[in-house]
This record gives sequence, structure tokens and C-alpha cells, in this order.
Amino acid sequence: MKKWVTLQLTERGESVLEDDPTSILKVVKKFLKAECFVPVYYSKSKSYENRIFLFKGYIFIVYDPDESKNYFKLIGTQYFVGPLMTGRIFHLTTNEEIKKLKQKLSKITKPNLKVGDKVVVQDGKYKHMSAIISEYYQKDKEADLTIELKCMKIIVPRVPVACLQKISEIEKKETCLNKKVLEILNNSKKGLSRKQILDLLNLAETEKKRLSTVLSRYVKKGLVKTKTSDGGKFLFIYKK
Repeated sequence: MKKWVTLQLTERGESVLEDDPTSILKVVKKFLKAECFVPVYYSKSKSYENRIFLFKGYIFIVYDPDESKNYFKLIGTQYFVGPLMTGRIFHLTTNEEIKKLKQKLSKITKPNLKVGDKVVVQDGKYKHMSAIISEYYQKDKEADLTIELKCMKIIVPRVPVACLQKISEIEKKETCLNKKVLEILNNSKKGLSRKQILDLLNLAETEKKRLSTVLSRYVKKGLVKTKTSDGGKFLFIYKK
């Protein structure tokens, strides 16, 4: 059963990965021949250049004992901290875990959409705008969108479905995040800072970005109060 080495990226490596994931693969292939898995969906067309990350900071490559020395050659580049180690032994991830990550990424990039669904555009000229699917091309995984502007409705043709997220799914995720935040604050008598909440919750990148908004809404609604600790930290406290 094959296993995978985890390679940690530097800040420069993460920046390059966000800009063009294929560049990181080219660097790896200069030193290693084994199969590589980058936990990101990347597609590029004339109108869209879409990236969807499962998480950032790490990539995986099939472990080959004959290439052990080559993993450390990546440290000499500006893109990699190096392979994750437990003492002097490589920290290896099972193939089953990698399969689960690939399935999760595939599920994210192939949303279950149909004509009439309300969606939010995740990339391109109309990024962050709400739309309705007016035509769906199953084979090509593309959709025509109707977007309502202030004075007119426009049709945006052939948008990759990987660039779209169903609004009902977004609302469901927001509800889930809301419950997580309230639960963790309810279990803390002294209150928590935003950083402490992030450390305690296993949040996806999109959820991390929404956390400040969620906390702000709860403060306005009176469900959560704020105070400054003796150490100068800004704390959020659940009103019981």
C-alpha cells in the first residue's frame, strides 16, 4: 500500500501556489519523479481562472525510499520548508486518507446544480454576485446565469459550475458556523479572543473569513458581549 510524504510550503511557496498551482508542481518534478497531489482545484479559461483550496501550506507526494535524499533538496529552493518528520522518520499519510481528500475536493468542485437554482459566483467578472441558473450544460459542467442589476437583467454565458456555489448551501454552512461559535463561547466562562476561537475550532478557510462577521452580528443582537482582559486582549463572552 503506497503512502505519501507531506511537504510543507514556505510563505513564498504558498503565494506561488495561489497564483499558479502548476508552478509548484514544476519545481517538485525537477527533484522527484513520484506522483504528486496538491489539495487545490485549478482551471483556467479565457474568462475564468478558478482556484478552490481544501487547505493551504502543504502538498503530498508518493513516498519512494529510493528518493529519500531528494525530498531534502527541495529545502534549497525558496518554496519548501521541507518534508514533515517525526524525529528522523518521515511523517507518512496513508493512501486512504489521500483518497478521502481527493473525494472531498471532487465533491466541492462538482456541485449538484440545476436550472432555477440561486447561486453566488465565486470567480471572474461577476465574483460575489447572486445569480439564477438559466441553462445548465451537464456534459461541459458549465451554466448560463441570469444576473439582475439595478436597471436590467443580463445573461452571463458558459460559467464553469466550479465557480458557483448554491445559496442554500452557503446558508447551511453559515448556520453551522453560528452554532459552533455560540457553543464554544457558552463553554468558556472567562470569554475567548478571536484567535482563541480560531485555535479551538477546525474551520475551513472560508469559515475563518466569516468569523469576524458572525461575532459582530452576535454582539449587535446582544447574544455576545465584549470586554478587554487584564492582558489587553479583546474577548467575546456569551450572555447566559
